[in-house]
Amino acid sequence: MNNCKIAFNTSFVSSLTGASISQLNHWDKIGLISPSILQSEGRGSIRLYSYEDIIEAKTVVYLKNSKISIKIIKKAVDFIKQNFPYNRPLKELKLLSNGIVILFTEGDVNSIFSTWIAASRNGQLVMPFIVPFGSIVADIDKTIEHYNKRIEEAETEYDKGETISWDSLREEYGLSNRNTKRSTRRRSA
Repeated sequence: MNNCKIAFNTSFVSSLTGASISQLNHWDKIGLISPSILQSEGRGSIRLYSYEDIIEAKTVVYLKNSKISIKIIKKAVDFIKQNFPYNRPLKELKLLSNGIVILFTEGDVNSIFSTWIAASRNGQLVMPFIVPFGSIVADIDKTIEHYNKRIEEAETEYDKGETISWDSLREEYGLSNRNTKRSTRRRSA
């Protein structure tokens, strides 16, 4: 799935990564993660993300869930971009964190000779976990495969003349009634 050439809109990226749409918009605004296929051109415009953008967003979500603030994540990313030859450190590097600071290595994670650099601040640290990059990629790939399978099933059902009720879609994917009610309302001329 690494050679995925599909563009993903903000809603889809939100569903894949667990980041809210407002978080994705904020991360774009502060320059942490910006959509690389189609940038925002003002309020209400569409953003289109690449597969690599999704990996970066999922990495930020993972770090946030591990109690790392966006401010520290941004500081670490900026430090790496300014001082090392990486344009996309959130997907290119092996990261390590103790919930307070972020470190990275260019070497082998399992080697005792790897040099770990404090990207968010300098100091002696104890690191209890590693960002599971392989798991992040596998999770995104699995979710995309699930969506693709569902699209194929829907196309087959459509070709056969079978319909899918909104109630079954709402139940299976946790969609709210709010969107469908708004779209069926008519406006007066």
